[in-house]
Amino acid sequence: MIHEDKRRFMRMMVNAQAEVTVSQSGEKFLGTCQDLSATGLSVEIEQPLEVGELVTVFINSKSTTIPPFNASAKVVRCSSDENATDRYVVGLEIVQFN
Repeated sequence: MIHEDKRRFMRMMVNAQAEVTVSQSGEKFLGTCQDLSATGLSVEIEQPLEVGELVTVFINSKSTTIPPFNASAKVVRCSSDENATDRYVVGLEIVQFN
């Protein structure tokens, strides 16, 4: 059986440090952005986040021609990392680019 990906936008695999800030509490987590698309991204962090929680994500750019990524996002999923029990993969839907 062939699996057909029905996403509207291609996901780009990324391995970049990301800073996730919980909007309500101001709590910050450093993690790794795993993938990125026009409408969302997934980030691996050490703490679980609640579905529906609003966050700000910042990924600095190492290029002078590419600006840093800075967006407000909503948590749409959070699951334990299969390879590490103390890591969580958080799926984020981009709400607004800052």
